[in-house]
This record gives sequence, structure tokens and C-alpha cells, in this order.
Amino acid sequence: MPRATPLPLDERRVALMAATEPLLQRYGRDVSTRQIAEAAGVAEGTIFRAFPTKEALIEAVLADAFDIGPTCADLDALDPDLDLEPAVTAAVGLLQDRLRRVIALFHTLRFSPESPEEVGDLRARQDQDNAALNAAMAGVLIPFEDRLSRPVEEAATLVRTVTFALTHPMLGDAAPSEPEQIADLLLHGLVARPAPSPVSAHPLRPEDAPC
Repeated sequence: MPRATPLPLDERRVALMAATEPLLQRYGRDVSTRQIAEAAGVAEGTIFRAFPTKEALIEAVLADAFDIGPTCADLDALDPDLDLEPAVTAAVGLLQDRLRRVIALFHTLRFSPESPEEVGDLRARQDQDNAALNAAMAGVLIPFEDRLSRPVEEAATLVRTVTFALTHPMLGDAAPSEPEQIADLLLHGLVARPAPSPVSAHPLRPEDAPC
């Protein structure tokens, strides 16, 4: 194999993690360093100059995938000039990107906490992450709070929860799952909106109006 182009260590680590993640989704922890090296276009030895072990590389990929910081930052960075529906649509898309990434890894790696302590730690982490996502989503909705039927914090929780339910393959099968569909459901519900009344082509003049 040709010698890999030299990269700073941080960049090499990022490149190896990017090459490893789709392999983890396909093979789980059984992925080999040879497969990783081929996907990254490097020699196997390059992996161990960036990570001490294959498991360290896998753990780095998982830590990056489960980190909600980038998603919260992306929500904070949404265009402040967006109107309510485009803003919610964009936010739903960001939430879905993270959910699908996490779900793919959970499914392939078959995470299963074995002890009550591990279960408790996982739930505590989930609660912490959900609170942070709710806060970021609330930031998106605050400019529109006078147009919402519910408090901003409650609305933010609903956006996150409904998005999860309609994105998870085991929960939202055959349900609307595009960001635009989810945003429409959240903002307009299930009740059909009446069609606008047609405007007469020949409006009455004041003098023609009945007394």
C-alpha cells in the first residue's frame, strides 16, 4: 500500500474515526484493523500511531457519535432570520441526523448494560443529554413564543420527543419521517385547515352593497 500522506496527529485521528464509523455500523466490534486501514487508505501501523489499540479507536468513535455538543451548537447556529416553520424543520433535521447516527451504532453494537449501576449511569446520561437538547431547542423557539400554544420549554420537549418517535425505525415505521412532515405535524396537528375563501373577481362597490 502507498505510504499515507502525512497528517497532524489530530487530523489523522479524525480521518481514522470517520473511516471506522461506517464499518462499525456494518460489522460491530468485529471490524478488523485491516478493514479500517483499507477504508482509511493507510497502513495498519498508522492506526497504532494514532490510537494505542483498536478498542481505543472504537471508543473514540462512540464518544464522538454520542456527544450532543455538536448538535446543540448546530441548533444554536440556525439562521435567526428563519420563520417558525422553516426553523422547526431545520431543527428536526439536525435532531434526526444525530438520532440516526446513534441508533445505527446502538443497533449494530447491541449495547446492553449488564449491571444496575450501568443502567443507572446510562439513564443519567440520557437525562442529561435530553435536558441539553431541550435547552438548545428552546433557544430555537424563543423568538416565536408568542405564537406557540404551549410554554417554550414544553414545546421544545415535544419537538425532541416526537422527532425521536417518528425517526426510530422500530417506533416510526410507515409514519411521516421527513423533517417537513414532522414540522407540519408538530405545528399544525391532524386537523385539516379550511381552504381560504375564494376572492370574488367582481367585488361589490360600496354603492352596490345591500342596505
